[in-house]
Amino acid sequence: MIRDQARYIAIPAVGYPGKILPLAGVITVLILWSIISVSGLVRAAFLPTPWETAAALWKIFADGSFVHDGWASIRRVGLAISLSAIVGIPIGIAMGAFGRVEAFLKWVIFPFRTAPITAFIPLFILFFGIDEQMKVWFLFFGTVVYIIPLTFDAIRAVPHEYVDAAVDFGFRPMGTLIHFVIPAAWPRIFDAIIVCTGIAWTYLVAAEIVNLTTGLGAIVQHAQRFQDTPKVYAGILLILIIGNVTDFMLGLIRRTYFNWEA
Repeated sequence: MIRDQARYIAIPAVGYPGKILPLAGVITVLILWSIISVSGLVRAAFLPTPWETAAALWKIFADGSFVHDGWASIRRVGLAISLSAIVGIPIGIAMGAFGRVEAFLKWVIFPFRTAPITAFIPLFILFFGIDEQMKVWFLFFGTVVYIIPLTFDAIRAVPHEYVDAAVDFGFRPMGTLIHFVIPAAWPRIFDAIIVCTGIAWTYLVAAEIVNLTTGLGAIVQHAQRFQDTPKVYAGILLILIIGNVTDFMLGLIRRTYFNWEA
């Protein structure tokens, strides 16, 4: 009996519950939000109602801010993640595949996983100024310090049987890496790209509050400056929506093209 019950642990909800429960969770949050904001438990200056936030969100779409500022943020995140993948994935693969490379770089790279990344903003302003380059390079730095260790872990997670099979077929180390290890690790490496894209969206506002020009972070900061609380919430909600859409699209690519697991 206990064994049968244990089968319900750590498995996703399927069927009707799997479809209705996510919607029920969102509706519950909206109801609680409405009750708290209407009841006056929290001042309106700090917590607008959901419909006020929805009206502010519609205004962002209607006045063209979404196209202008949304595209600016998407471009920055896209450039930063592309640079992180181009630089970080080869380094992570080299560290995972070759112990001497790992030993040489691990004390240089791995400590940044726990570093307060936003504390480096003054350095990026010093090196790159306050314009577009600073924002992109800061987002690059904030993600590459994660994509390297995650790629390293992906390479090290490949079962040793793959390497043994390559040796049995007569492959040399580089051939083993290219034809066996990297293909087996690609699903986890792509997971690293997905995770780091989410990290980039979390750092976006910190990057864009420097020299407020364009971007979703600029929308939030301008609204905060003029105490337009509904627009602040709308801007944050818009970042969440775009981030989740990006995550969904990358997840779709992952399931379509990297649906195997080592």
